[in-house]
Amino acid sequence: MRAAIRTGLLGYTFSFNPSHPSPKTPLQPNEILLQVKSSAINPVDYKLPKQLAGPIPGIDVSGIVQQVGSDVTSLQVGDAVFGRAITAKGNLSGSLAQEAIASEAEVAKKADYLTFEEGAALGTAYLTSLQSLRDAGKVEKG
Repeated sequence: MRAAIRTGLLGYTFSFNPSHPSPKTPLQPNEILLQVKSSAINPVDYKLPKQLAGPIPGIDVSGIVQQVGSDVTSLQVGDAVFGRAITAKGNLSGSLAQEAIASEAEVAKKADYLTFEEGAALGTAYLTSLQSLRDAGKVEKG
C-alpha cells in the first residue's frame, strides 16, 4: 500500500513509500480495518518521534470499513466512518496511508452530508477547540 513513512533517526522526516506493507491482520476483536479516504495532519503528527508514534504518521482519519473484528457491533463492512487511527491496544496505526486499523471506540459513522475530508478534519482540531473553549475558556451554554 502507499504510505507516508517517518524516516531518519528520530523520524521527524517523512518520505513516500509506494509499497509499504498493509496493516497486520487478523484484527483484534474490537478493531476495524479502514480503506482511508482522507486524513488530516496536525502538529502532533510531526512532533512525535517514530519510537512513540510508529512508522506511519497521522491520527485523524475517515474512510470505508473493509473488515471488522469479531466483537464489533456498531459498524459493518461498507460503513463510512471518521475518527482516530488508534488500535485497541492504544497504538497509533497511522492515517497517512491507504489502510489503517482503528478501535471501534475511536470511530463513528460519518453523516452523509459530511465529505470524507470534513470527517477527517473533525478529530484533533475539533476536540482541541472544544476543550479550549469549555475547559480553559470556561465557556458555558447561553
